[in-house]
Amino acid sequence: FSILPFETEYFGRRGYKVDYVGNPCVDAIEDYRRQTKNTDGIGENAEKLPVIALLAGSRRQEIARNLPQMLDAVRGMEGYEFVLAAAPGIDDSFYTGFLEGSNVRVVRGRTYAVLDGARAALVTSGTATLETSLLRVPQVVCYRLPADRMARLFRFFVLKTKYVSLVNLVAGHEVVPELLGADMNSDNVKAHLLPLLTDTPERQAQLDGYDEIIRKLGPAGASDKTAYRIVSLLKDNAG
Repeated sequence: FSILPFETEYFGRRGYKVDYVGNPCVDAIEDYRRQTKNTDGIGENAEKLPVIALLAGSRRQEIARNLPQMLDAVRGMEGYEFVLAAAPGIDDSFYTGFLEGSNVRVVRGRTYAVLDGARAALVTSGTATLETSLLRVPQVVCYRLPADRMARLFRFFVLKTKYVSLVNLVAGHEVVPELLGADMNSDNVKAHLLPLLTDTPERQAQLDGYDEIIRKLGPAGASDKTAYRIVSLLKDNAG
């Protein structure tokens, strides 16, 4: 059972029968939307400024590599509020050293609300990129690596996939920019972020791409569908 639609073809070419059952992120977003949404204090400050969300990763090493570049990219930008969605399991004290002197606000336990109230987002590559697309927030995908020069060589000569973000992998083409390794620097991040903040062709292209991804992922209910399929297979085998 697969949670990514492109995997059925991949495994099928190798002789495995794999069923796409839907993606749990779709279920999670639907659950969020069913609940009473409350973005008060998330998407607006006292001056009702548009928000740029920062999702810097879920592990300390990721945060240490990516957050400084994100902060450099938005430093000096006026007319926006910057909200960092804190990762579960990462203490607030870990963020303190990075955020000293910045005007970034940290919000914990409400990542969907942060994204839902945002004009755009800087997102470390991972599941969060797919969640951001499902909430239809334009984004720049970022992933700084150790030994960036070696990482660039690895990408060109070893990596077999054209993309690394789930957004582009599901779409099958580039919907969001991927800034990886040495390409993930503050200048590049800012250059890709700025066009997403107003009604530009770049912003609309991402939103159109998100609609395509949402269609490909299909409706919610991945867990239920998987359970029913397992029961059906067990009954068939028992017979």
